[in-house]
Amino acid sequence: MYIPQGILYLPTLALWITLVGAMINREGPVVIVPVGLGAATGVAMAVMNLPWLLVPVVVLWVAGLVVMIRNQRTTAR
Repeated sequence: MYIPQGILYLPTLALWITLVGAMINREGPVVIVPVGLGAATGVAMAVMNLPWLLVPVVVLWVAGLVVMIRNQRTTAR
């Protein structure tokens, strides 16, 4: 299966933006660890052109976002 290289960079870019945002907002390790792991996996995926790593990258990104949103909602109450 051939996936263009540019498409592999998009989830990696989203993860790095999320990681920087989480670090600026001083989120805890519950958010930063999965997002950081996803960002590192995304870099490996893009550099080595391993499209099967797209699934764990997206899963880690969504997990980090869900935890970050849940933490923000709890502190807003």
